[in-house]
Amino acid sequence: MQNPIVRTFKQLSSAEQARQELLAAGMSADDVKIDVLIYETGAVQGNFTVGDTPEVKGKTAYTHTYAPTAQDDVRDCMIVVNALDDGMAQRAEAILERHGALDPDPAHRAAQANMNRH
Repeated sequence: MQNPIVRTFKQLSSAEQARQELLAAGMSADDVKIDVLIYETGAVQGNFTVGDTPEVKGKTAYTHTYAPTAQDDVRDCMIVVNALDDGMAQRAEAILERHGALDPDPAHRAAQANMNRH
């Protein structure tokens, strides 16, 4: 049995397209899961926190408190694929890569890059 293949996407639509292609390639719906990591309302605003009025300047202003995280490494969703054999795992990885999936594990990315150099 394979270890799960875990990849992240910046956009849910890309993850959904990848999932549809994985299902068309023969993967079972139970073996391809998408988990949304960022919620539309956001944890801070959605929980009715109190803050300074919008006129307040500085680090407690609403624009700062409710600003989205500005990091290139933030992903909106994660997809987990449980491939039953090596062949399906290779096909799944190719499909995910074609749709722009990113490997969240820095050690695995480094090992893959090292293997590709040799």
